[in-house]
Amino acid sequence: MNLSAFLDPVQILDTPRLFTAIAEWLAVFVYFFIYKRKYGGKVFCLQCAASLILMVAYQFVAGLLPIFAWIPAMLGAVLLMYGMLFLVLDIKPRDCGVLTIHAFVFAEFAASLYRQLYVWIALSTGKGSLMVSFVLMFIVYACVYPIFYRLERGNISPDHSLGISWREFWSVLIMGTAVFAISNISFVSPRTPFSATENLLYVRTLVDFGGIMMLMTQMGRRNEMILRNEANEINQLFQKQYEQYRLAMDNSDAMRKEIHDMKHYLLALKNEDDPGRRADVLKDMEQAIAIQESFMNTGNKVLDVILTTKSLQCQKQNITLNAMVDGELLNGIHVKDICSLFGNLLDNAIEATSQIDEKEKRFITLNMKRKNDFIMVECENCSDPSNVSLLPDRKKGIFEKGNLPRTTKADNVRHGYGLKSINMVAEKYGGAMKCTYEDGWFKVRVLLSCHD
Repeated sequence: MNLSAFLDPVQILDTPRLFTAIAEWLAVFVYFFIYKRKYGGKVFCLQCAASLILMVAYQFVAGLLPIFAWIPAMLGAVLLMYGMLFLVLDIKPRDCGVLTIHAFVFAEFAASLYRQLYVWIALSTGKGSLMVSFVLMFIVYACVYPIFYRLERGNISPDHSLGISWREFWSVLIMGTAVFAISNISFVSPRTPFSATENLLYVRTLVDFGGIMMLMTQMGRRNEMILRNEANEINQLFQKQYEQYRLAMDNSDAMRKEIHDMKHYLLALKNEDDPGRRADVLKDMEQAIAIQESFMNTGNKVLDVILTTKSLQCQKQNITLNAMVDGELLNGIHVKDICSLFGNLLDNAIEATSQIDEKEKRFITLNMKRKNDFIMVECENCSDPSNVSLLPDRKKGIFEKGNLPRTTKADNVRHGYGLKSINMVAEKYGGAMKCTYEDGWFKVRVLLSCHD
């Protein structure tokens, strides 16, 4: 090997195209396993193989172009990485753009680190070979990409979209562009004020490393802010359900008083000769009877008020609520937790059922019973498939902990707190929550540890 070639900055920085292609493909491949995918099984395997072949072929062709086409060729590589991510992942365009920038900057870092170590070994030993180059590439990539996977897995949730705003997207794009420009300026020209004349690879590796650290830190801080806001939203939801219970309890007392005065309605009906006023009295009596029929007696006063209120709400929307519950099982559960659990369960069910046109499907079933050392709560309702976005790799629509059904609402970062608050209550009492969706029916099952 002619070591004098290393005196040329272009030769030093120019990582073999095959190794560059592998670095970029591995960076994309990491997100294939972090983010939610459109397809699984054989289709996904074919996509992985095709993307690798395409990336290698592209870099081979780009390597034949003259030096002035280097920047357009790198832009083409970025667009190719974007296309791969967008084709494989169930992702929004701006979210895909941010992941592409992360992947590209890390691929640049990995390739630069390999090249720096290889040049150092070649200059130190006076020897260099294709075999050493391949072995070193394998070692470097095998070390850095698992670390990249673990770091990004902590920053990116597979359960919902990132929800990247335009401002956040442009911020990431400018940062990624700046990192690439500074780290590669010596490759374009060694005579600029910002070009390094010594330690070229060290500068490039250091800039790329700093860039990917800044991008990950930015994403981590953004996620911390989202989690903080989410915790505040859930706490507010807890408080809202409790306040609704307190208001419903006051209304319940008023309803019971009105029913107690039923004898006054009868007396007024006997003494009323005007047909119009008689009809008004009969209407008031019908409403009072409907309220009486809605009153629940489960053995738990808190649950009685919640179910009575939700039952009246169902009546107004022509929904049938069938509840078979033993309220005495909840004696060890805090009032606010009962409000949050059953309030959110029924609110979600009522919202979904109200969108069903078929009359025979407009009903909700709520069951609660003791099973071994657990209290099992089940709420089932019919739901339009367009309102439940299934994770593509979940067979039969089963959602385990941490994989809740994705909302179809526009702002999926801010919605879905109802199910999350239910899950929080379940975990608080040593249990768990599982959601299933099959044949048009959505079921939420909650297990709570018994408190005897």
